[in-house]
Amino acid sequence: MKTLLVFATLSAVLADTAPATDRTDPIDIGSRRELFVDRHLIESLDGARLTLHHPQAREVAIRFDRPWEGNTSGYPTVMRDGDLFRMIYRGHRMIWDDDKLRMSHSPVVCYAESRDGISWTKPDLRIFPLRGHMAKQVADLLANNIVWPGSPFSGTFVPFLDTRPGCPASEKFKAVGGNHKTGLHLFTSPDAIAWKKSEEAIFRQGALDSMNVVFWEPRDQKYVLYYRTVVDGMRSVSMTTSPDLRDWSEPTSLKYPRSPRQQMYTNGIQPYYRAPHIRFGFPTRYTARKMTDELRSLEPINLRAELTAAYARVGSDLTDSLFMTSRDGVEFHRWDEAFLRPGPEAGTNSSNWMYGDNYQGYGLFETASNVEGAANEISMHFSEGYWREGETRVRRYTIRLDGFVSVQAPYAGGKLLTRPFVFTGDELSINFSTSAAGSVRVELQDVAGNVIPGYGLAECNEIVGDSVRRAIRWKSSADLGVLAGRPVRLRFVMKDADIYSFQFTK
Repeated sequence: MKTLLVFATLSAVLADTAPATDRTDPIDIGSRRELFVDRHLIESLDGARLTLHHPQAREVAIRFDRPWEGNTSGYPTVMRDGDLFRMIYRGHRMIWDDDKLRMSHSPVVCYAESRDGISWTKPDLRIFPLRGHMAKQVADLLANNIVWPGSPFSGTFVPFLDTRPGCPASEKFKAVGGNHKTGLHLFTSPDAIAWKKSEEAIFRQGALDSMNVVFWEPRDQKYVLYYRTVVDGMRSVSMTTSPDLRDWSEPTSLKYPRSPRQQMYTNGIQPYYRAPHIRFGFPTRYTARKMTDELRSLEPINLRAELTAAYARVGSDLTDSLFMTSRDGVEFHRWDEAFLRPGPEAGTNSSNWMYGDNYQGYGLFETASNVEGAANEISMHFSEGYWREGETRVRRYTIRLDGFVSVQAPYAGGKLLTRPFVFTGDELSINFSTSAAGSVRVELQDVAGNVIPGYGLAECNEIVGDSVRRAIRWKSSADLGVLAGRPVRLRFVMKDADIYSFQFTK
């Protein structure tokens, strides 16, 4: 047993100091922003470690309280369109009587908008009249914010803003929706309100029963589709590409080296808008559990018992959110610790320990900080109150710019050494945070590890504070232009500090 423990400890140490790959050629980072969300640029860590951070809860953004919405509404997608934030979400309700779970009405696609990404309105669009059960609850059958009526395509309708050069204005917004029976169909719109559907399916593989996401990848000049599938009996995600949203490459299952098998429902994969060469994913983790006395005691107790009687796994299984990143779009570094935990065991309508809670919406968007004068934050949405009529909602959460993962050093100190790279620009800035007693210093080295004269730790001004962009200064020189195009390394010496990202610019 001691041998196994020593081996495990040694393996952990090696994993935290070995180069990310065997490639020794300098990495050309140009002037792009680089984040420490993985080990791509890290040669070694000494006394420091990669640390996952977590979003902070803010206000409720949307309550699903209209007759055409209901207790299983959700799947919000937020897109920034000039000065306007546009949201598309699913309106849906389930009912259970005679111990059977069934739909109250077919899912509908709904629209909301905001000027600041914080306060949202549901405009009266008057496009589709209400019918059936929904019509009985309102006087004006046209007063709603539905942009696509109930259909097999509405439950998994996920839009995106098409950034492909030459994309017609009439197709500025696109969406995919459907299921394994219909296949995914393409929807197009000039404004995310008036939609047209393709006659034929554009893709027919996989389970497709959740948020299947598409975006334009300028680097490869192709559209990318990430969709829900099943691999060896496990809920999983696959990827395929297309130049025209018609002809698709052979799908590839995503890979998660050094990560145990886990079931993922949604995937939430997107290019990170501040560093689009890195793809972020926010999958919903699905955890199947057997019902136990402990699980029965979790609020909402009565609702859990009712749903268990109607459909057992809905009462016992749980969901939360993960975070993962990729450089090639197929192999992901997935953090298996939750990005967002369900949170405190609270009252009937405040506890988020139900299957369907903690789903992260699609889209990251900048909003003003709640601290006056501070830098903007990144906002995102998570589902709450699932299955609870009148309480189902999405809440806004925030995280600092680039603040998903940091290299973190304790008060005792730590060091970070990068792999060799070449850059363009003449100034280096970092996104960092220290305590009042903490600090960061930076030195530049050549490939062999020798300090470049004038850019050593002794010449670097001690950096203290908390900023998303602080320029690094050396006493002898501030102009890094003389080193541009030359292979270098960065060495950070830290104390009670976090470093999130860095960038060379002019």
